Amino acid sequence: MQDSASILIVDDNRQVLEQVNHVLADAGYNISFIPKGQFLFQRLSSQQFDLVLLDVNLPGLNGYELLRQIRTNPKYKTLPVIIISAEEGDETLSKCFDLGANDYIRKPIYHEILKARVRSVISASRFHQNEINSRRQEALRARMKMLSSQMNPHFIFNSLSSIQEFVLANETEKVLDFLSEFAGLMRQNLENSMVSHITLSNEIQFLNTYLKLEKARFNHIFTYEVRIKVTTPENLMIPPMLIQPYLENAIIHGLRKSTKPGHLILEIVETKNLICCTIQDNGIGRTKASTIKGQHHRSVAMSNIEARLELLKMEFGGDEFSVSVTDLWNGEEPAGTVVKLSLPNDLH
Repeated sequence: MQDSASILIVDDNRQVLEQVNHVLADAGYNISFIPKGQFLFQRLSSQQFDLVLLDVNLPGLNGYELLRQIRTNPKYKTLPVIIISAEEGDETLSKCFDLGANDYIRKPIYHEILKARVRSVISASRFHQNEINSRRQEALRARMKMLSSQMNPHFIFNSLSSIQEFVLANETEKVLDFLSEFAGLMRQNLENSMVSHITLSNEIQFLNTYLKLEKARFNHIFTYEVRIKVTTPENLMIPPMLIQPYLENAIIHGLRKSTKPGHLILEIVETKNLICCTIQDNGIGRTKASTIKGQHHRSVAMSNIEARLELLKMEFGGDEFSVSVTDLWNGEEPAGTVVKLSLPNDLH
């Protein structure tokens, strides 16, 4: 069985179609065929194929012209194509390869040669695609690591600013308490920055410490709740530093600027396939915050998070990585913001 590889045969000769279909179907391939080249791209758009067997002598557009169109189409330019022809001579062979054919089979078609060349072209194409995917994954991981490392100095700088404020206020006890918590947080932050995934339990511990420090840093202008509805957080893996920037954004741009007592809720819930994180604050909201910090201000941490989420989508596929931000209103008055972050619960 050839891993259910799909092959499209383009030939108007019924005898050839039946022969090739019989040989390749018996070898385990999924076979489709069309008699005219004018239907080629319509067929390619409706199904994904691993290989096209293309006859040269077709009514209307011949095989050479179809091959040229395939190779100039960005969507199909890497699609493997084997030319089938009854024409003799090196000129025909040379023309096929010049136009980008992967291989050439001369009629009459010998069964073992057909199977060997089809198997060889599909194997080579898959090997090449695996190499491309592997390099792409390496590039994505390097990019995500770089973005994560950009976030760490941003976080450290803000924490050091808090210590400076306590020192300037001559609050020695607060400095010592803060430094002790900060040292533990930095150690965990450093460990997290060296790996691509950490356990959810470690992330929760990190976020609890972070919120405690931020509450002290801003002189208890807000309270917070952490609600965890996960059975075994120690068994779930997530990317590090994915939730913290949203907490920081809520505190810095929402709660800190509010004149009323602030409250922040962090809720993490596990569903069947997802880890759903909700961050809700009763701050000033995005509209008012944007007028304070300027319309063109762009948070480095938020930009990095958005880039990381896009890269994670590319690495793992699907739409399981998602984020939404909703403004809360009390009549016409802003009443805070809700961020919903979702990610798959089967990362490893």
